[in-house]
Amino acid sequence: MGSRLMLACGLAAALLWVPTAAADPITLTGNVAQDFSYNASGTGSTNPEVDIIQHSNIPDHIAQPQWMTSSGLVSGWNINNVAVGYDPTSDTLYVGVKTFGVAGNVDGNGTPGTPDPRLTADGGTDPANFGGDKAMAIGIAPVTHTFTASNPPEPTIVAGVPGHKAEAGSGLDGFTVASYAPVANTAGPNYDLVTSFGQPLAAAAGSRLAFDPSSQHPGFEFTITNFSKLLGYNPLNGFALSVQDGSVDSVVTGKDYVPSTLVTFPQEQRIPEPATWMAWLFLAGAGAAVRCRRSTPASSRGGKSCP
Repeated sequence: MGSRLMLACGLAAALLWVPTAAADPITLTGNVAQDFSYNASGTGSTNPEVDIIQHSNIPDHIAQPQWMTSSGLVSGWNINNVAVGYDPTSDTLYVGVKTFGVAGNVDGNGTPGTPDPRLTADGGTDPANFGGDKAMAIGIAPVTHTFTASNPPEPTIVAGVPGHKAEAGSGLDGFTVASYAPVANTAGPNYDLVTSFGQPLAAAAGSRLAFDPSSQHPGFEFTITNFSKLLGYNPLNGFALSVQDGSVDSVVTGKDYVPSTLVTFPQEQRIPEPATWMAWLFLAGAGAAVRCRRSTPASSRGGKSCP
């Protein structure tokens, strides 16, 4: 019986270090729907490590001039949805802002930096590389109270390309991850986030914008490293995320805003690896054998051993 107990204890110890299944790290290509494994309806993901925040299915839901609409053009400030993934193994957050057309392409012609003459005639600009006052900002906050849309937590982290280029980081297109430092709203409702980049966060030094948005890489995709440390909170418990984009110098187009939304991941889908299941089965079998030995006197077993 002692050897069986030792076996049971050994299997229990093994069970403690057998890892649970985790999704592979997300590879960013600039195609948000592909990279974040959108399902057929485009409203969710087949990856249990990803949450999709729906925003609008109307391509031209922000203001734009009639000449753009008549030409079938849609500004790249129009946000369709936002994909959020988290890899707890590497403590990396993945974010993909899926826009209609190329992210930040003011006139929707697919070539940021080469503005349509009609945009220029209207006094608007469309700089390349998120230049000028082009901005895309993602605000993130731990949820320290019951989340409601009417009372969301204030961001503690802001990531993206600031509208004020003095706040830009050393990343591609001025990408940075910084503390949230709110300032007076000077550009209309829901536009303060892009001007509220505070001090860059040293722990996020490995974070990066995957691509300068283009027709080949239309999405605004990035990673944040050491995410739980920056957040000071377990991301698997859910966190709040909001998005703002736009450019005052676009002149003819509006700006977009995704209000603070609770991001959650279905933890119940984190199933054990096959090795873990085998350990459980062996442990159950060993336990049954031990119980048999304890409950059946040797004199009544007729010389037969327990199964």
